[in-house]
Amino acid sequence: MIITSPSPPQTPSVRPVAPPEVVAGIVNDGSAAVVAQAAVRLARELGGRVRFVQVLPDGLDDHERADAEAATFGAALRALHGRPRVQATFEAPPGDARELLVRRSRLAMALVVGQDKPGEGAQHGVAAYCQANSGCRVLVVPAPDGR
Repeated sequence: MIITSPSPPQTPSVRPVAPPEVVAGIVNDGSAAVVAQAAVRLARELGGRVRFVQVLPDGLDDHERADAEAATFGAALRALHGRPRVQATFEAPPGDARELLVRRSRLAMALVVGQDKPGEGAQHGVAAYCQANSGCRVLVVPAPDGR
């Protein structure tokens, strides 16, 4: 005879809710610092975290990639300095910045990008493309030099 004990009562499984995410599309064109600062400020207001994404062009060698990452992620780290409650992740995937940022922000509360350079239209400008195709709020930060 096999005796089994009754199973303990089942409680519904509850998944922890992830904090809201703000995606910061940063590039090494002089706008990284203002984009990073705006993204950190917004994440703090929302009680969320920041995902810093630097989309690198294809064909960079290891040295060029390291230089680009150091410049932009340095700006991100400076923006986080003194804000210990803002969690952050960093990534530097290769590819088309417009499409990749839209994909990365699919589940985000907001996407923060720098202003397009003069002459870039919706077909080529990252900010215009993201505004037209992103499923979340897109914050376009003016360039520090007012371009």
